[in-house]
Amino acid sequence: MIPLSRQYLLIIATVCCLPSFTACFSQSDGSIAHADNTRAVAADQRPPFTEEQLRDAIEEICTAGKLPAVVYRDTLLQEYRGRDYSPLWIQEDAWPSRIQSVLPWLSNSWEHGLKPDWYHVSELRSAIAASMSGGVSPDQQPALLARIDILLSDAVLQYAKHLRYGIFDPRSIDPAFYLPARAPSRRDFLEPLKSVNVAAYLRNIQPRDPRYRALQSALREWKTMKRDPRWVRIPSAGIQKIVHGDTSSILPLIAQRLLMTGELTGSYRSPMKMISVLDELATKAYALDSTRLQVLGPMLYDSMLVKAVMRYQLRHGLLPDGVIGVRTIARMNRTLDEYIDQVEHTLERFRWVHYPTNGRYVMVNIPAFWLYAVENGEVQTDMAVCTGLPSALSYDPSYARHMRETNQHYARKNYETPQLHGTLTHLILNPVWNVPPSIGARETYFSALKDPSYLRRKGYRVYLRDSLVDHSTIDWSKYNPRNLPFRFAQAPGNANALGNIKFMFNNEHSIYLHDTPQQWAFNRASRAVSHGCVRIAKPMEFARFLLKGSEQWDVNKVQQMIRSGAHARPVPLAHKPPLYIDYYTSWVDSSGVLQFRDDVYRKDALLSRAFASYTRSRARMR
Repeated sequence: MIPLSRQYLLIIATVCCLPSFTACFSQSDGSIAHADNTRAVAADQRPPFTEEQLRDAIEEICTAGKLPAVVYRDTLLQEYRGRDYSPLWIQEDAWPSRIQSVLPWLSNSWEHGLKPDWYHVSELRSAIAASMSGGVSPDQQPALLARIDILLSDAVLQYAKHLRYGIFDPRSIDPAFYLPARAPSRRDFLEPLKSVNVAAYLRNIQPRDPRYRALQSALREWKTMKRDPRWVRIPSAGIQKIVHGDTSSILPLIAQRLLMTGELTGSYRSPMKMISVLDELATKAYALDSTRLQVLGPMLYDSMLVKAVMRYQLRHGLLPDGVIGVRTIARMNRTLDEYIDQVEHTLERFRWVHYPTNGRYVMVNIPAFWLYAVENGEVQTDMAVCTGLPSALSYDPSYARHMRETNQHYARKNYETPQLHGTLTHLILNPVWNVPPSIGARETYFSALKDPSYLRRKGYRVYLRDSLVDHSTIDWSKYNPRNLPFRFAQAPGNANALGNIKFMFNNEHSIYLHDTPQQWAFNRASRAVSHGCVRIAKPMEFARFLLKGSEQWDVNKVQQMIRSGAHARPVPLAHKPPLYIDYYTSWVDSSGVLQFRDDVYRKDALLSRAFASYTRSRARMR
């Protein structure tokens, strides 16, 4: 346990003296509210209808076009017509137990980052209560129950589809999504309505991926934080940076935040983690609000708080230098809703792609700039990577200046690494880099124009069509980069942009993983610096994972072949694992810590707009 200094004890009172939750329960939207005294209605009481009356009511609603606001209107019309308008959910011998077995799954959909009202939960609850409390006359009961049956059918179809396949088709949101997302067949889609035991069906489709389950737990914990008024904005005006030994009036608020999220106590797996030895102190302490914390005056930035800030920075993908600067304060000033949205976005992404549970696979997470090599569900090795430059930053100044001077339109090149799936097939040792035409025109040409010795120093060869030419004889100023007749190839060597080894997988975008001589980039927190391919920090360690089980090749032989200087030597893989280049801005790591990263390509922003649009469309239906 980390000993806490006296300056933190008063702050602990603010965080730990929380209101009692003993008389509270979780509502359908994940918020906390006081329990009411509603009496549970006994299941399977005598129903206020006959099945013939209910069938007639459903037929009248369907044939008269009076369906309630449902998403799958045509599907439900066809389904009810095919069963002669008999109810799907409400039977005389199982009223209301069958509905009561299903409704909790819909009510708790917020645990998946979904909204219960998408599944008509409020309307269903009100209608069921009205029916069972005698709030409607006997002649109105069949119509009300028919409405309940249709709404529940629509709700279950939506819920099952969302859990199994996601709310959205990712390809409709993101044009750079090329992962194998599944889509339901008609048979799969209607399966919940055909199931004899729908509650068991809904239980069985709950995602079992440990990553998903861990993120669900984190979502529940962060949702409880929304009631706490102590998540306040930290003023940052006029503050450039705070370093070890400084004093500042905002440090009490920073310490308070780090206590709430756990970094200051060293137990930051989840927010609001209590320390048992301080429980009695916290119980007896009086509550302080944020204003009174500030009145305490400046606080010393001591070594304990520095370590807590470093933990926070690591958790959020910032440079863990312990310096409280603009970026660190800006990250702390994100709202709880922003953090919760980030978790909910990742849950949706997890529903799109199902990863293997057995065997080997490799996953690159772009926002984390990290590679994981997995075997039978266990990470065997992992390492830092660099990915493509964000579109907003992909600016070629020399090329842009040329385009302006010649009155031509300048368009930024998209170097963002797409979300891809493929099979790793082979390695290439001492690779030759055939420079893509866009890079040759935008960068290599201007380097040669500026420095006549550049091509020789960097080991480039120049080809006119397929013929090697002496680049020292070329007057580059006579050529237009837009219509450059030359192509460039960089020979193997210490300067080669691909390093000593590249890892090939089948894809249509000329993307691969490779070594790099530019090791400086791995010291950065944000490593979106490449032209789209994935640079890896420990290529030999990765090669060892891929060659495991091979009878002909191992890492020692690979290193010998590299030292021999053999050009572009291919090494086949005996076992060809799938590769997933994916995009998660939040996840729970192997230590149980919820991690957050920047939305480096603004893909979460696209997903956020899709969520907002979907929510608005559902609201308009009601």
